[in-house]
Amino acid sequence: MVSKIIHQIWNERRQNILIMAVLLLTTIFIWMIADPIYVIMATKAIPNNIEKRDRYCIQVDFDFHELISDEDNGRLYDVVRNIYHNALNLPEVENYIKTSWSGEPDASSFCYHDIYRSRETKEQKTTTIQYNYFWEGNKDMFATLGLKDANSGGTLTVPERIDVDRGMFISRSAAMSLFGSIDVVGKRTNDFYDILGVYEDFNNNEYIEPVPTSIILYLPNIYNISVSYCKCIVQLKEGTDINMFARKIEEIRAKTDKGNETQIKVLTYDELLKESHNHKQVAFIIRQKVILSSFALFCIFLCMLGTFWVRMDNRRGDIGIMRSMGASRSRVVRQYITEAVILLTVAFIVALPLILHIVLVDGFAEPAVCTLDKNAFPPNPEYGVNNTYIHFAWVTAITFIAMLAITVIGTFIPVYRATRILPADALRDE
Repeated sequence: MVSKIIHQIWNERRQNILIMAVLLLTTIFIWMIADPIYVIMATKAIPNNIEKRDRYCIQVDFDFHELISDEDNGRLYDVVRNIYHNALNLPEVENYIKTSWSGEPDASSFCYHDIYRSRETKEQKTTTIQYNYFWEGNKDMFATLGLKDANSGGTLTVPERIDVDRGMFISRSAAMSLFGSIDVVGKRTNDFYDILGVYEDFNNNEYIEPVPTSIILYLPNIYNISVSYCKCIVQLKEGTDINMFARKIEEIRAKTDKGNETQIKVLTYDELLKESHNHKQVAFIIRQKVILSSFALFCIFLCMLGTFWVRMDNRRGDIGIMRSMGASRSRVVRQYITEAVILLTVAFIVALPLILHIVLVDGFAEPAVCTLDKNAFPPNPEYGVNNTYIHFAWVTAITFIAMLAITVIGTFIPVYRATRILPADALRDE
């Protein structure tokens, strides 16, 4: 059957040139569509190493200017501090972590921090996103986010004795970039900070691949609370009713803040991340790409369907002859689909060198990490999305599958419709 189909294709090679040209151009176009979509999906598939279940954010809003002007007696500062203190001592709270100005879990402020093995010699530098958290003696604070110790595999903990002003935690990728190892606890960076721990890379934004990060702890005071957008991430005990917990939080605020100068809300961890300007910006760009790509694929499908429809309509006489000689509908459909798949395969093979040339000249679609500073945070080659061979293979496979689906559906509909016409009517039209 296949040899007969190949012979038929050769006999109608002039008519098939147009189909081949359409398939070749469509293959290139779909490859260009599939490339950024693959980047999006591959980036989202990277483990974020953050635990979100039963995690919520308590956010107190207040007038920062009034707090600063009230510095002499610290009245508003005491109100905010007491609200958090009472809320965090509720029996439903298992763990908590307080964020400081650039330590918001979404890293929307993009506080870049350059880390050197030795600042004096400028030896081996890496740039990190710096997270700042308040230190209040809770050595299990990182359990709130589910951060894992890169060396032990257990939950990252704060050492019993630390010098808050001189301590720093760094991520696995930051440690590897600086020292080529994760066994670096106790070593010094920037000729000042002592490394207190190394944690697995985490990612708060599903559209951005994990980048090197660092964590610095600060003692809470009126200044760094006044300039921050104060948030506290809490890990609630399993089975806690979040609505009841939110009501308790509001009751605490009302009792503590007699002057009604603050507002409080409880957000899920995902809601907190979605409030970030960067997350909204990236999500908007991603939605645009997906919508435009979906529309383009739909248009391509209609174009291919129209092309095959016209082709099959011109070959109704051949279909009528096959049916009059006893060929079943399924056999006719299989033959024409096989013919279309062979044409597609040939066109796809011809298109691959052209696609490779385009990639070599223009490069792949940039991963979402490039919404950050590309010089500071180059794509990590350890992730498949940044590996040239894996990236090309995946996008090529996705493109072929998409083209195969469009070709099969685009051929099946007109051929099946043609087989339903009586053989005598098909031959009479000829």
